[in-house]
Amino acid sequence: MENSKTVHRLSTVDNAISLLTLFLKYQSLGLVDIERELQISKTAAFRLAATLTDRGMLLKNTANKTYEPGPIIFQIVNRFHSPDIVSIARPHMEELTAITKESVYLSIRSGNKFIFLSGIESEHALKVTTPLGEEYDLYYGAVGKLHMSYMSPKDLQTYFNRTAYVQHTERTLDIELLKQQLSTIKQNGYAWSLGERADGMIGVAAPIWGKGDEPIAALTILLPLSRFKNENKNEMEALLKEYTAKISQDFLDK
Repeated sequence: MENSKTVHRLSTVDNAISLLTLFLKYQSLGLVDIERELQISKTAAFRLAATLTDRGMLLKNTANKTYEPGPIIFQIVNRFHSPDIVSIARPHMEELTAITKESVYLSIRSGNKFIFLSGIESEHALKVTTPLGEEYDLYYGAVGKLHMSYMSPKDLQTYFNRTAYVQHTERTLDIELLKQQLSTIKQNGYAWSLGERADGMIGVAAPIWGKGDEPIAALTILLPLSRFKNENKNEMEALLKEYTAKISQDFLDK
């Protein structure tokens, strides 16, 4: 059953979660890093870090004044032993990259953003790569559109009302066209992007399922537009669906 409830987000909690997700790309964080990445004031960055440290979510290195993940986080992970989607997906991603000869990435939705957790780069000299751990807006690119398509209608409306829209390329979809695409993406089970996030890049994404109403992650194939052939489109869609189904099953079996 589709969840129609709207998620009401608290900005302080949202910032705290965004801070913790920064450890996907940093080994440690200074207050300047937190201020810059979260776009908050120095005072807010200090209070946030101090609160999370006090609650055991962060550990402060007094020698160099940086922060690392704290003991509470590790205790929670160790207690529940939840399946690691990155480890589960990795061998399948390697196979898919070997077949397609293109870059394959794994992502998750985090609030109104998505994050690439893992990736296998193409061996071609000309290839598409993307940083891991960065937060990206949902409204552009195959991955973002795919994650959006499974949000509840109320959450989508709230998202559109609160999100500042930026035209990243000439091919970035306007809001109305994007809204029209979302229902088709959900029905088809995949999303395509043609230079919406960056010029000269094409991507196709499909969902990875757990036990919830929304996908736990998404898998995407990224390649230069110059190497894309329209006659291979159906094959890429089929391969992506095949491998996301394998990853989904492996995750559920854990």
